[in-house]
Amino acid sequence: MRSGGRWVVIGALLLLHFGFHPMWTRWTVGPDLLAGGVLLGSLLLRAGQAAILGFVLGLLEASMALGPLGPTMLVLATAGFAGAWLRDIFYSDSGRFVPIFLFLGVWILQIVLTSIAGNPVPSSLVLLWGPGSAALTTLVCWALERFVEVFLE
Repeated sequence: MRSGGRWVVIGALLLLHFGFHPMWTRWTVGPDLLAGGVLLGSLLLRAGQAAILGFVLGLLEASMALGPLGPTMLVLATAGFAGAWLRDIFYSDSGRFVPIFLFLGVWILQIVLTSIAGNPVPSSLVLLWGPGSAALTTLVCWALERFVEVFLE
């Protein structure tokens, strides 16, 4: 997929996240499209730029959730930096790398955010529900990428 099409996917993920996030928080297993957007953006940007993207999106997420600003911004900035750094190590344009990268990245982000931010959900439940949420996020990202490939490119 071209980088322009991937930016359309990232924009759609962020719009979906900020539009429907209050509804998805009630579900046991829901997609974390913000994490998917940060991780996909980190595949397109350099490490510093990806960290800034994660920082800004973490600021937006924390301000929307009315929670503490620091942990969310720090974790998403670190995830953006780490994703861009891993892109340089692995062949990131592979059709197999991106879904695995998204699945593992979203799951790890959920575990870290739950343990650092002090969410009311116990960490053991995140270990149980995390794979389902990560798989759902990966599926939504994959479906949006296919949609953009077919209809917009």
